[in-house]
Amino acid sequence: MNFQRTRAHLAGLIGLTGLLLSACGGGDSLLASNPNPNPGTPAVALQPLSGGTQYVGTAGFGDTVSIALDQPAAGQLTLRFVDSRFGLAGALSARYSTQPDGSLLATNFSAVAGSGVPAALSAALTGLSLRFQVEGGLLSGSLAQVPNLKAADGSLLQGHVAASNQGVADIAKLAGVYSFFKQATAYSARGVAQGTADSAYGQLKVQADGKLRLCLGQAYGDSCSGGQSGQIAAEADQKQFPGAFALTLDGQRIGRLMVGAQSSAATLFVDEYTSASDGSFRTGAWVLQSAAVPLAANALDGEWLCAQPELDAKGLATGRTQRNFVSIAGSLLQTDTIDTDVALTPNAAFSIGATPTLATGVNGLVTGQWSDSRALARVFLPVGKSTAYYAGTSGSARFSGQCRLLPAQTPITTYASAPSNGTGTLTITLGDARPTQPAIGYDQIFYKLARYNNTANASTQWKKEFDDYCEATGLTDGAKGASVIAGTSLLTSTSSFTCSTKTFDITALKSAVVGPKGVLYLTDGHHTFTSFWEAPNGGGAGVKIPVVMKGNFMDQNNASFWRGMRARKTAWLKTPDGRAITPADLPAQLGLSNGLKDDAYRSLLYFTRGIGYDQPATGTEFLEFYWAEWLQASPQNFKLSAYTLTDAASYLQAIQAASNLMLETPDATVIGSSGLNAVQMGKRTSFDNTTYTDLNTPVSATKPGKLAYALSWRAALAAK
Repeated sequence: MNFQRTRAHLAGLIGLTGLLLSACGGGDSLLASNPNPNPGTPAVALQPLSGGTQYVGTAGFGDTVSIALDQPAAGQLTLRFVDSRFGLAGALSARYSTQPDGSLLATNFSAVAGSGVPAALSAALTGLSLRFQVEGGLLSGSLAQVPNLKAADGSLLQGHVAASNQGVADIAKLAGVYSFFKQATAYSARGVAQGTADSAYGQLKVQADGKLRLCLGQAYGDSCSGGQSGQIAAEADQKQFPGAFALTLDGQRIGRLMVGAQSSAATLFVDEYTSASDGSFRTGAWVLQSAAVPLAANALDGEWLCAQPELDAKGLATGRTQRNFVSIAGSLLQTDTIDTDVALTPNAAFSIGATPTLATGVNGLVTGQWSDSRALARVFLPVGKSTAYYAGTSGSARFSGQCRLLPAQTPITTYASAPSNGTGTLTITLGDARPTQPAIGYDQIFYKLARYNNTANASTQWKKEFDDYCEATGLTDGAKGASVIAGTSLLTSTSSFTCSTKTFDITALKSAVVGPKGVLYLTDGHHTFTSFWEAPNGGGAGVKIPVVMKGNFMDQNNASFWRGMRARKTAWLKTPDGRAITPADLPAQLGLSNGLKDDAYRSLLYFTRGIGYDQPATGTEFLEFYWAEWLQASPQNFKLSAYTLTDAASYLQAIQAASNLMLETPDATVIGSSGLNAVQMGKRTSFDNTTYTDLNTPVSATKPGKLAYALSWRAALAAK
């Protein structure tokens, strides 16, 4: 859930009350509803799904979708846009696989031939993804980066997914009281969003004959304030919408209701859609859950991973999904990206009115208030033991999301004895270390790999692999003269080579921390250790190396741990293009094929070392990232897109230009978000021409240059 907010945003949270009034008809922003097109038509026989691999339900942005697992083959799924307001149609297929966090992820979608996929959709599938889980007969998750073909302006849609493979054949089986939340957005006739979404929540009761009454912001009552009456009746086209119902309120059709039948309860999903005579429309989704009994006070206790639309600086959805670690215990919610807690009250909801108050007795809903202001933060609707949906606010923006309870994790004891004073050391295995940054500079790694593999003409350049290892273990006297025997020395066998050393240098070691449940996180050395992972002579996940342990937090929950990592600046939560991410987006392992992305600016900063800046004796983690952040910011506005980084001459021009900017900046300039000035960050006093010239010494030379090595390795990879 997006808990990114400022104190100034808190006042905006109260604005949800106005949206609830609007949803009751008290506002003038709602679009006119469509009249029921076929009043009094004969009842249609329901034809529900009865289990199996096909799921039908809603996408949170307001479409009906179908998902068939293991179709057309095992390990693949087929996503079909059954009824769309945004020009989406046809079927897409993709492989799906289990992720390290336990979720299932489908990417790299392609159009199913002959299914009617629009050409514009086929051309825009690059980023589309579906992350989901299955609990009983319910499939829930998030669908992201879906092109809005109706708007045709490059905008993207994102929404939670709620679908079922089990309906009911008798409407009477749905009789009962349900808690719900709903969200909808108004769009112009061209499909362009008109402001942010509206959210509302409350309870409704369905009678055995399909009649219903809805109560917003309060527990159900036959005479609830502002209540609306309605009806559900079998949807006419049961072949296309198996087991679905048409939903009307106050005589107006407002959407399609689908059913997720369970042994002792039911989850309902609504695809809301109304339109006006000018072609503008309003669409969104509801989730409803049986509320016959109250939730236990600890119903949401545990470690969760929550997903919702990513919002930009203006509060507008980007089409991407943002995921956050959320820890709940004792009616207190903590998350990884905001340091203010949320106080939870089960079976409660904010009432409607100018001064909203917390209404109790609303079984099935859990309302969260910021602990400092008591303003409304989130409203949760659990729909199973490990799944919950929610409505929330961020400033003036409203959104909905979905949470998944993370499986209970057995503590890892490998590093349980790690010291927590920041000065002790411990030997780790590279395969156990999780990155705390999303990207590395591939060209730095390519330089290392090209050199580690250079055995041409009896060259000894390959020995650099062992020199680097000795240096990283603090066992070098500066001469970097490791004794190795060609063909037999391996990084995984430290007895097969000897490091030259006079005195053990602990300052040369990289650093790590132990996180919740004993998981090991690397806080420095991502490039060095990835080079060892990819190295030719004994490299890989099994390499062992000592590090300085900067903390042992294995008893903390996920939210507290990542709050601390952010506060200590021992995690870098930005993508190469500068977009903020959350800890859930970090890759699970080191190495070039395990999720670490390529950051060209980070590579650039490696090559400017010794030219525009030097590594300071008391440097900070992520030093090069801070310099790269500063280079791209105003007034520097340095753009690597102006250079051709596969061409040595152009790359050298970029290195020279970046170094000169660093040298010219005043000493007191704070570099990026580091909090440190240019001198503290290693700014040099003059340009080093010798180091600069040496960068491109040809690979045919006795000692090739770093840039020449890197470009030769990159070219060789491209030629494969």
